Amino acid sequence: MTKRIAVMVATLAVLTLGIGTRLIAHEGHDHKVMGTVTMAAANRVVLKDTTGKDVTVQVTKDTKVKAKQAMKVEEIKPGTRVVVTAFMDKDKSMKAKLIEVGVAPAAAKPAK
Repeated sequence: MTKRIAVMVATLAVLTLGIGTRLIAHEGHDHKVMGTVTMAAANRVVLKDTTGKDVTVQVTKDTKVKAKQAMKVEEIKPGTRVVVTAFMDKDKSMKAKLIEVGVAPAAAKPAK
């Protein structure tokens, strides 16, 4: 159990460090952005990263979505946690290569 926790902490640390590189992102390298989706459309996904900043990542025809069930980018629900692997384009916009879909938001319980 302790080893499992250590692996989880190490993974989180690596992902968190990857977020910081987005601030100094430059062409030619992949960057990872981890956060919670606030909006998803066929051409872009907007997420709130771990520092609370809104990040827009452009979606291309080559963008892949990795999820338990096959889905399109626009089917990702707000509140879903994702890790986006992207690259910085010449026009300084981030283009998604891979969107890894994590935990979906819990369904809201109806008020009584």
